[in-house]
Amino acid sequence: MSRQLNFNLGREYELIEYPGRVVNIDRMEATLGGIVNISKVLDDEKKRLELRFHPENPYNKPTFGDCTDKSGVLLSVTVRRHKRDKTRPPQHFVRLLGYCSRSFSFESLCDFQYLPLWHQPKSNDALVADELSYALPLVKPSDVTDLDYFKRKESQLLCLPELFARVDIVHGGNFRIDETEDGQQEVLGVVTKTTYDNHDIVPFNMQDTFPTQPDAQILKRLKIKYVSDEQFMRVKKLFAESPVWTRIALLYESGVTNDKLKCIIPSLAFYFSNGPWRTLYVRYGYDPRKDFKSRYYQTFDFRLRFGSGVSEFVYSRKSAKLKKSLTGAADDSKNDLVQNIDYPYFEEHKLPRSRQCMLRYCDVRLPKIQEMLEKIPTPLTGAVCNERTGWLPPSFDSQVRQVVCATISELLRNHYRKEHLTAEVDAVPQTDVDGEGDVEGEGDGDEEYYGEDEDMEIDESAANETFDDKNIEQLLNNMTS
Repeated sequence: MSRQLNFNLGREYELIEYPGRVVNIDRMEATLGGIVNISKVLDDEKKRLELRFHPENPYNKPTFGDCTDKSGVLLSVTVRRHKRDKTRPPQHFVRLLGYCSRSFSFESLCDFQYLPLWHQPKSNDALVADELSYALPLVKPSDVTDLDYFKRKESQLLCLPELFARVDIVHGGNFRIDETEDGQQEVLGVVTKTTYDNHDIVPFNMQDTFPTQPDAQILKRLKIKYVSDEQFMRVKKLFAESPVWTRIALLYESGVTNDKLKCIIPSLAFYFSNGPWRTLYVRYGYDPRKDFKSRYYQTFDFRLRFGSGVSEFVYSRKSAKLKKSLTGAADDSKNDLVQNIDYPYFEEHKLPRSRQCMLRYCDVRLPKIQEMLEKIPTPLTGAVCNERTGWLPPSFDSQVRQVVCATISELLRNHYRKEHLTAEVDAVPQTDVDGEGDVEGEGDGDEEYYGEDEDMEIDESAANETFDDKNIEQLLNNMTS
């Protein structure tokens, strides 16, 4: 076999990787917009090449070809074989026709394609199948001089969306698999990025050392933000009393505004992004891994579902903030049942401030829970905390959630019983001492105590209904544990 090579760079070509089998070159050029449109795209480095599978149909979204740098050559290979002597090896003549430095490839998503088709019955016989007809002339005029189209009294309607996909670039999602995770833990991780960019954010682990002092740039920023010494000392005193705090607790106890607190905290504490003390601020130099008392400061993440028993009272934090700003100190009776949105603790006789509360275990002011924390046995000498559960035993958070949910259920149970008794009293007609007639809205001033909630409608038939524990349980069955 012999080869003859002819190296001549020749002319430069443009490579278009057409996503289909080309049988007719003219029809292929029509799907790309014609030779004129192709030339315009090739002259501009930023334009994308449009490919329409139905060039004459305006109701289809084109797929776009992106220009990428790709080197290649165009070769012409000629093979000559001896006609008489079949044993002779063939001769190959290779000729270089040209080269290319870029390529247009169609790797984007192709959106939905539509054709204006309508069913038209062939006859009045219901057994005969309808036939489809291409009704583009009935949908749009052929040109501006198509007077027949504008003289029609009724026309076919075709309402299509402009596009379905917001983007036409394929993104591959690769999920990281943690091989050490056994799926038995109930600790929820932080899934959203923190909104503060000036915190010293530290991931929790059992090997690294935690920072002992703030960065120099943080101290410099503290002076620029005009934070007074009094405000700084307030927050510093709180960290001297307790080494770990939540942000809402610092706002409540210090009385410092949020914008000032965002400048003060990074100079006194760092922020845990995960682990048993996640979303909490820890004083510089304090290592909760070495202090058994730090179990009181571990994160307790409590969440409520959108259940019928709680959703009418407890809102999300954003909604509660908005409602508070609009109504101010509202006189709604529900405010007496729900904790203030800015109060950082969980009390025994109040509902949670929002549907998700990030608390320390010491912030849950229930005697039973504090007793459970006290009864945890002191670890042996040399023992270390767990990377996920800290100093607390496994499933301790589940037990705390059960106690909190039982407290909330009992609180709501008493509230609904009280409302039912109020409805019964309001439904019974009251008379005066002399028996001259009914009295409505007069008397000893109990109207405010027995008043109806603005969101509830109570009629006289409510007094005849039985309201036992089964009815109450139906209202509480959607609350989380």
